[in-house]
Amino acid sequence: PDLHSAWFLAPGRYSLNGVDPRAIEALLEQLTETGKEIFLLASGRTTALALRALREYQLDHRDTRRIRGLISIGPRLFLRTPQGGEAPVFLPVASASNVPVFILQPRNTSGYWDIGGLIRELERGGAPVFVQVLEDVRDGFHIRSEYTPKEQAATAHLPAILVQAMDLLERHGGLPPEAARMTTRDRPPEGSAGTTLLRPYHGKGPAPPLELPRLSGGRIDLASLRGKVVLVNFWATWCPPCVKEIPSLQRLYRARKGRGLEILAVAVGESPGKVANFLSGRPVSFPVLLDSDGRQLKQWGVHAFPTTFVLDRSLRIRYAGFGAFAWDAPEVLQTLDRLLSED
Repeated sequence: PDLHSAWFLAPGRYSLNGVDPRAIEALLEQLTETGKEIFLLASGRTTALALRALREYQLDHRDTRRIRGLISIGPRLFLRTPQGGEAPVFLPVASASNVPVFILQPRNTSGYWDIGGLIRELERGGAPVFVQVLEDVRDGFHIRSEYTPKEQAATAHLPAILVQAMDLLERHGGLPPEAARMTTRDRPPEGSAGTTLLRPYHGKGPAPPLELPRLSGGRIDLASLRGKVVLVNFWATWCPPCVKEIPSLQRLYRARKGRGLEILAVAVGESPGKVANFLSGRPVSFPVLLDSDGRQLKQWGVHAFPTTFVLDRSLRIRYAGFGAFAWDAPEVLQTLDRLLSED
């Protein structure tokens, strides 16, 4: 169903919060009357709506046998997108669902690095969870107007993958008649207020250690940069907002390097050759580091791309945020200049 058109909603990241899960429950009721087996397919944040609707169906019905499972493409079940260094908070329904779930997780997305925590959260409610990672594709690969050859191939193969997923889910009993216990009040995802300003970081203590190989050779240890104001920017070549902010990061570096600013651009989950090839047409003079296995991403608490931490001269995190910035905008420069003026 086209939920946006049905509810006269403009497409948007959180627009489906306006859809009552009981309306999807009513749709399920009509579908069960056909006598066919039912599988739900949802992607991204729509997965939360599907889980909430299934839970409403369990609470209002006892015959759940025809509902066989949920297939989710790149699920996002955070209550809100965590800021840099912030511990993730999952939606209450994530741990209060026991429907069999098959996750198709695109590799080129921040959700790939959170998949372990998501699985554990779903399993808390008793949900059998299965995961297939789709290599070299981004979120929404199957509905993009601009796509890579590998995303086109994955889209062509998607029907066969869905059939395999349904066959697997079919063996696990379908939707149980009793809903899993929900320990907190049900709620939809919270919207994320966009901002062009750096947000103060509320954590305490020094920044986590950071020592990684440099794309151009050698290694860099964050500890050696004590006395400088340091931007630690986690990014990936497949991330459009990351790519968008590279030119302003370079302009910022040229303008403030002489005053003691350093930028460490941490490329996550990609090979040196791929990063080098990507940057060949985008020359940058600040260090590019390689976090090929995502170990530093997890240690720093990164859950979205790009995420940037701003450290003072004592290497304490003072600001953190996700999303692309115009790093040479007056508001951002004012914040950085205050740090550069500190002893």
